[in-house]
Amino acid sequence: MGNKEYSFELKYIIPNSRASHILIWLKTNCIPDPEFAEATVSSIYYDDRQWTFLREKINSDYLKTKIRLRWYSDISYIYHYETSFMEAKFKIGGRRHKIRTKTSYTGEWISAQNLENAALMEMPYLLQDKGYYPQKQLFPAFQISYKRSRFIEPFTRSRICFDYDIRAPRINYLMMPKSNPAVLQKAVFEIKGKEEELPVTLYPLTDLGCKISSFSKYSVCYQQLLQMHF
Repeated sequence: MGNKEYSFELKYIIPNSRASHILIWLKTNCIPDPEFAEATVSSIYYDDRQWTFLREKINSDYLKTKIRLRWYSDISYIYHYETSFMEAKFKIGGRRHKIRTKTSYTGEWISAQNLENAALMEMPYLLQDKGYYPQKQLFPAFQISYKRSRFIEPFTRSRICFDYDIRAPRINYLMMPKSNPAVLQKAVFEIKGKEEELPVTLYPLTDLGCKISSFSKYSVCYQQLLQMHF
């Protein structure tokens, strides 16, 4: 993992009820991503029986890992794009590094499967070609989906992702025998780039209610699914 591949990631949360206000501001003051301006993003998160990756986040470990299967759909989650990806995301303090590889499965196929599906179980091993070797058996745990709008901050060229309408629509009953509906009341604003602080041009977002946070969709959805508090 060379240092040139690291970048900083700043996260801010805001009540999901204010998502429309944030979108209006971003569309007025930032550049829509020229390739992927908006979509629904879906991920199936993987973990072992001991929920090791989840505990790394909850315990605020310096080293954190996320393993997920990701695909994209239109903003209404009706049409699913062909390509899907297996990803491993590593965080070392405030820095991040991600590896990704394409799978042979379409978004439409993945969206229709139960999470106990045997083919989904084998997905993490696709990352071996990228240098990641699972130390334990990993299982599909649950799906998280959300709407994402992407922008570019015009001066620092930082990438902006605004995620809202976050929900967990499917679980693996082998990992979570019982669960509660998970539709989050928070939206997430993320800046990814070489800057360690919020660019000056984005300061007005704090006036709209954005507050810096280490918010994790994975851990918050897990807590809401099980109605747990840490």
